[in-house]
Amino acid sequence: MVDEMEKKLIKLWKGVTLVSPEDRLAIEGLYSKALNQRRRRKRMFRDVWDAITENSPKNPKEFKEEHGVEYDEDVGVNFQSFADLIQHGKKRR
Repeated sequence: MVDEMEKKLIKLWKGVTLVSPEDRLAIEGLYSKALNQRRRRKRMFRDVWDAITENSPKNPKEFKEEHGVEYDEDVGVNFQSFADLIQHGKKRR
């Protein structure tokens, strides 16, 4: 077990490329698509949620709590940090 780990460390110290550039681009593409889908779904949810709460007699915050809805901000998630993982300079599609 230790020998295997040492071999992996030696490879890393030598700077061996563990992921091919083609694989990296494919993974970045999938990651980018997933983030874009998430953004679209969040926007669709917000549009529907705003339409529902627009005519509701209750306070939107109370309505949100009653139905168990949590926004990203409510739980301390910042998806911008995930978007920053993709190389800058690439245009969004």
